[in-house]
Amino acid sequence: MSKEYLKEHRLGEVIALIQVLAFHRHTSRSEEGLIEELKLIPRSANSWVELSKSHPELFRVRDEEDKINRVSLVSRYVASYETKNGKKIRERLEPSLVQKLIEVAIEIHDRQVSNFERWKVIVPLLVACISATAVITATLMKIAN
Repeated sequence: MSKEYLKEHRLGEVIALIQVLAFHRHTSRSEEGLIEELKLIPRSANSWVELSKSHPELFRVRDEEDKINRVSLVSRYVASYETKNGKKIRERLEPSLVQKLIEVAIEIHDRQVSNFERWKVIVPLLVACISATAVITATLMKIAN
């Protein structure tokens, strides 16, 4: 099970990245372009490209030799496009679709937190059961002798 959304600051950074890539006139952005646009580097990953690679459910990363890595939203990248001056131009996403993408990120985050919280209960119970079994076994062995 992936735990990417459990990283501190991750959800906020994913939401910020969704917005920039959905509404900016350029479909994809380089690491430098993202830093310039967002005015910060991510705190939950070493780079925006690394963060994007950790979330293929939302982001696509062009990672080709001899080219600058570029990040785009999967939903925007697969949209129809026009060609102008040899470049593919895609429309910005509708605000309702962007809202849905943000909701998806929040839902995945909430599920991962819930799954993590479940282990916080199970592990202490398991330790208590093992300890109780050891005490009972030791007591029975002492009585048998």
